Amino acid sequence: MKYWFNLITKSQGKRLYIGIFWAFVTALSGVALLMLSGWFITATALTGLAISAGLVVVFDMYMPGSGIRFFALSRTVGRYVERIYNHDSILRLISTYRLTLFKGLTNLSSKQLRATSDSEWLGKLTSDLDALDTILLSYIIPPIVAALSIITLSLFLSFFWFDLALYLGGALLLCLFASIRITIKRTKQFGSLSASLLNACRSDVIEHLQGAYELQSHDLMQDHEQQILTTLDDFYRAQNTLNTSVANIQLLLDLVLGLIIMALICATLMAVNSGLISGGIAIMIVMMFLGLSELLQMVPSQFNRWGNTSFSANRLTSLAESVASKPVITKTIIDDINNIDIEIYANKRIAVSQHSPLVFSLAKNTLVNLQGRSGSGKSTVAQLLIGSEQANDTGSDDPSNLSINNLATNNITINKQLKIEDISRPHWYGNLVYLEQKNVVLAGTLGYNLSIGLADVTEDDIWKALKLVELFDWANALPQGLNTWLGEAGSKISGGQARRISLARLLLRNPQLIILDEPFNGVDEKMAERIWQNIQPWLRAKMSVLLTHERPGYLIKESHLSTQEYTQIDTGSETDFSITEVCLNE
Repeated sequence: MKYWFNLITKSQGKRLYIGIFWAFVTALSGVALLMLSGWFITATALTGLAISAGLVVVFDMYMPGSGIRFFALSRTVGRYVERIYNHDSILRLISTYRLTLFKGLTNLSSKQLRATSDSEWLGKLTSDLDALDTILLSYIIPPIVAALSIITLSLFLSFFWFDLALYLGGALLLCLFASIRITIKRTKQFGSLSASLLNACRSDVIEHLQGAYELQSHDLMQDHEQQILTTLDDFYRAQNTLNTSVANIQLLLDLVLGLIIMALICATLMAVNSGLISGGIAIMIVMMFLGLSELLQMVPSQFNRWGNTSFSANRLTSLAESVASKPVITKTIIDDINNIDIEIYANKRIAVSQHSPLVFSLAKNTLVNLQGRSGSGKSTVAQLLIGSEQANDTGSDDPSNLSINNLATNNITINKQLKIEDISRPHWYGNLVYLEQKNVVLAGTLGYNLSIGLADVTEDDIWKALKLVELFDWANALPQGLNTWLGEAGSKISGGQARRISLARLLLRNPQLIILDEPFNGVDEKMAERIWQNIQPWLRAKMSVLLTHERPGYLIKESHLSTQEYTQIDTGSETDFSITEVCLNE
């Protein structure tokens, strides 16, 4: 939690103090309105009784009436400004949280990212992230405002009754900090437990839906459902215990405040009888206590989620701290990529590199076809190219294997001089596209899936891309066209359609480096050949890497083409298109 408190104070700066000020104005105006109204009503009643008794009394009702209207107006204005200002601060904080966390994600390698399940990442970047909102709105502003209000009104009371101001202010501050401490101590365990169980249940439900076919085929559907129901029962029990603890704390606080107000009423009555204070002042003191009590009574409900927030904050801290702990290094930004030289040696995930260096180059108007069976290292080469694998990663989990003779050498050189590690990663990502084997279709419309991340794409551009991947007629026949909903994770379309949508998404970009991993999975051979011919003009002006198990039928076949041998192919354009085959099989 400490990391996130520090992040809030550093990122918000003066905004945090301004937000506290407006919340304080709202709270103080509310209590002052109650005090002055109580005094005014009492003074008016006493004046009426005096006049009825035949006494001559002078009572100025306009000054306190003006004060009542002032505090009513300041409370309304303060509340309005405070809500707008602090909610704007929350939106800024959410932006800061997301930037911090996604910077942490970009620092992780592909291996580290995939070590955590998709459902776990979903929980961290949604519910855990949302839980951090309570830090500002519940744990920082309300207790500070309550403490400032108690201190300010105690100082005001000291002008009328110093001893009472000292004792009452001390008692209220003690109630404030004690209630915070007790609430955190009594609810943290069950709050963390309920958050953990809810997170586990969320992950189980996602896995249940994703693996429904496999569970059904192995007759494990009911067993898995029972596991989810058991987790839900545990969650409800933890939540019920949490609610019971909060209710008991609230009851205890109300009893303490009730005893204090009873003692306060007795003390003020004795002071009125002794002539120490007037009846109006006595009522004003009681009303002041009631107003401050409202601020204190909200403490248990504000801090009952401390355990939940602590659980979420701890899960995100390691990811966020990876950004803060990493030294800031200025990275190079390169506008034009002319060539990329790859040299890989002794990488344990690329078997062929164990015997001799795997060396090949990429240049404009070229395509390298990496061929190899599953597990030969094609995806590892792709991960090295996009910069998500460590340059000195051997692929071994045993540190004892890291000797001078078996350290991996993964050299990716850009334009003959720059290492890939020296280039700004966001900038590098902006210059490449990578089509993995797994189709990624988002829960959204066809147009949304194709245009996501593109600010200047037009509808005409989208239709051209769909035509290149042979989806124009299908999309045009849809009742809602580009606004057609594709379902959760593309559940309403076939695997072949999902693959071609993923390919069309790439065609709408303008990268310099293209990596295609089995680009036509789920697409029949004849359609693959047509699409390949359609996208040739797009590929010719770029450097491309094609990952396949063997030489694909849609690729131009040359009988004399061998491993790492360049062949010039006439494309009918001013620039020839060069293809290189590289075999990763041992």
